[in-house]
Order: sequence, then structure tokens, then C-alpha cells
Amino acid sequence: MMSRFSHCLFAALVAAGDLRAEDAFEAEPILNAAAIVQPALLSAPNATVAPQAVVHGYMARFELSTPFGEVPAESVELLAIRQAEVPAIETLERASRSGAFAHALGGKMKKTGKSVWQVVSHPIDTLAGLPSGVARYFRKQVQRWSGRAQSVGDRAAREFGADGDPFRAPQAPMSAARAPLRGETATRRDKPWYGSIGKEIGREAKRQLDYNTMRREMAKHLGVDPSSSNPLLRERLDTLAWAAVAGNFSGGAALDAVGGTAAEVISVGGRLNSLVWELDEENLRERNRRRLAQWCSDEFAVRQFLRRGGFNDSLRTALADELDALKPARGCNDLIEIGAGTRSELEARYLVNALRLIRRHGAQGGELFVVGAALAWRGDDDRLLLPLPLDWLSWTADMGEFFAAPQFRIEDKTVLVGGEASTMAQRALAARGWHMTLRAPYAGAPAYADDLSQGLPQPASEAPPQLCVGDVAETAACL
Repeated sequence: MMSRFSHCLFAALVAAGDLRAEDAFEAEPILNAAAIVQPALLSAPNATVAPQAVVHGYMARFELSTPFGEVPAESVELLAIRQAEVPAIETLERASRSGAFAHALGGKMKKTGKSVWQVVSHPIDTLAGLPSGVARYFRKQVQRWSGRAQSVGDRAAREFGADGDPFRAPQAPMSAARAPLRGETATRRDKPWYGSIGKEIGREAKRQLDYNTMRREMAKHLGVDPSSSNPLLRERLDTLAWAAVAGNFSGGAALDAVGGTAAEVISVGGRLNSLVWELDEENLRERNRRRLAQWCSDEFAVRQFLRRGGFNDSLRTALADELDALKPARGCNDLIEIGAGTRSELEARYLVNALRLIRRHGAQGGELFVVGAALAWRGDDDRLLLPLPLDWLSWTADMGEFFAAPQFRIEDKTVLVGGEASTMAQRALAARGWHMTLRAPYAGAPAYADDLSQGLPQPASEAPPQLCVGDVAETAACL
């Protein structure tokens, strides 16, 4: 009888969720846009948001329509940023038809821009067409760049080979969005080794022509990030920066003439560090290198982070800001190696926001560590914080595997979810001993709706499990 009693008790515990013979998982949902973001983001002038958002990789994807074209927003945070950029696009569009810019947008500017683009695209073939000083400099760099590209590839193969890729989806919630949506085709372009040379040559040519200075001046005037990935904004900034160079006039002054510029710097996603407008690309990169060196001991990893991955200069500066504020005792090297492996702005923002969550809810003096390609924090009191700056946490098979990591087998652990989590996810994490904070606040947190669960299909109610934990007669009755 005792054997039968033990079997019944085990079955009851499994049914109650304390022990799980087999997990149940769910698909990521399609949400009503009005149920996940604040109304102001859906009613901006000259911008229309599609009524539904597909959750993919735990982020809500929106489609934004403007008079200038369609632009995707791959998270609630990016939706707010894209909305805030629309007035700047309008101003740039008006400026392109104004006197100074319209005159400069002639053959001279187009020829200059086309020449530099040719250098970036085909650096080996077009070195001879550069100014002599630039050409001499880069001829000396070709062999060095080719050798370094090979050594970087060797190191990457050793550390992040197929068996240990930290960005494999179950190991990295931030990279789950890399998988294509249904009907999409996954594409990843392999860049030739000389691609880095092209970037360096193009950067140097633009520096000599004051192109970047003009571009930063206009971005500051408009209150937008000069490194924005918004294609509608980038194209217009690029075009008018070349026009200002060709016309030899101030881009900011020309924008003043058309009016409609931003009254203040956009604050969505965290206020931009003013250095992104004041310093050129190389000086900003060097400043960030020195700042990162205070917390990271691997100089090679720092250099790679400053030139590789999905981070732009603004987000690298934001990450350095967070490290300066957090002052981690250890873990910076792992963080920037993960950062160098990111592929998109979405992934880069994930890491920056993870640091912001830790800083808001943790304390100085602890250490960063990684689980796969996810970031976590261990305090001096051994409390573990897992920041998940996600829009909607669903309990998928990948997430179940991620939370089975041995690093999470401690008692005092808290998961900080930036947005909301499904009922199934909340139950699964509670059964695994996690404390959970939903809508965990942090600097620049997205403008979520008051109740993200509105309009979602509710799970079917389940009959409570019968617990076989009575005396012998009761136990026999439930068998």
C-alpha cells in the first residue's frame, strides 16, 4: 500500500505543477495594438499604426505608415522612437525643396556621394580614385586588414563555434527574433574581408569632406539620433548632408529657414548623450574605449565591440553610461563579447535596457554574468536578478529550455520583465521558484498600455487536481 501511496502522491505533485513530467508550451500571440501601447502612440499626426501587432521573439512588431513610406517598428520602444522621428522627416522633406538645399542637390553633390559610395562598395577597385593622401594611407592598410580579418574569424570560430554558439535561440531571449516570421525567408549576408576596408575608406573620405559634421549638426538641430536605423530618416539626412557639403553652408542654418524643427531632444528610449552630436565618430569611439577599459580587461574584445555587431555609436555610448553607473565588479568582458555578436539595433537595445533594469532594481558592487547570450546580475548578497526587457513573455519551448539552465538553480532569484508575461509563463516561473516583477520600471522604459492583457484570449479553465494526500482510505479512493 505504501508503494501505491507514493505513486499517487507523485502523480498529484506533477498535476499540481511542483514536479513536471512534461511541460506545456504556447505560441506567441497576435495582440491588438491598442491593448499593448498607450493611445498617444497610435494617434500621432502623419503616422498610422496597423491595428494588430505580431509578437515575435518576445517583442511586439508594428507596421507604421507615413506620407513618406512604410517603416517597421520591431518593439514598443522602437515604435515610440519611429513616431518621434516623423516630424524630423517632415522637416527634412521640406528642406530638400528649399532654396539652399535645392540648389546644392545638383550634379556636384550627386557625383561626390556616388564616388564615395563606390569606394565603400568596391574599395580595392577604386583606391586609385581617392585623394592621394587617403589612397596612400589605405594602400598600407590593405594587407593588415586582410590578416586581421582572418585572425578575427579564427577566434570567432574557436569561441563561438556551432557547438557553443551563445546566440542559439534557447540560450538568448534577445536573439529569438532572428528566426524569420512565417512566410519570411531568413537571410544573412556574408561580407567579404575587404568590407571593413570599404567602411574605413568611406569614413575617412567623409571626414575630409566634413560630411559627418554636417550630418551631426542637422541631427542635433532636429533632436534625433544621428545613428538612427530608420531608413526614411537616414536617406534624407544623408542626402542633405551631402548637399550642405557641396553647397558649403551650414545644414542647421538651412533647416532654420524652413522651420518645424524639434523643440527638444527626443527622450524616448532614454535621453541621448549629447556627445553623439558633439564628437566625430573616431573621437567618440576613442572616448568610449577609455570608458569601457575601466570595467573591461580584454582590450581585444573592447576593440571588436567598438566596430562590430548591431550597436551604433549612440547605443555604445549608452552602454558605457550604464556601466559607469552600475560599476560591476566583474563580467564586463563577457558583456562586450556578447555585444560584438549582436546583429541588430533591437538586440543592442536589449542589452542596454537589461543594464538599465539591473541598475534600477539592483545595487552597485555586484557582478554581471551571462547565461548563453543572456545577461544576469549577482549581488553581493547572492541575490540573482535576471533582466528581460521584453514586450511579451510567452512560455515557449525555447524559453523553457533557457530557464532550465543550471546557473538558475538557486533560491533567491528574481526575473524583471519589462512588459507583460502570459498566465502560462507566470505559472511556469513560479513553479520554478522565481520571484517575478512585471512592468519593471527603468530609465526610458517603453510606453506600455495600462493593461496589456486586454483583448487576449483567456486560457480554458482547468479543474483543480485531486490531491492524494490523505489517509490510506482516501488514497485508495483516488487511485
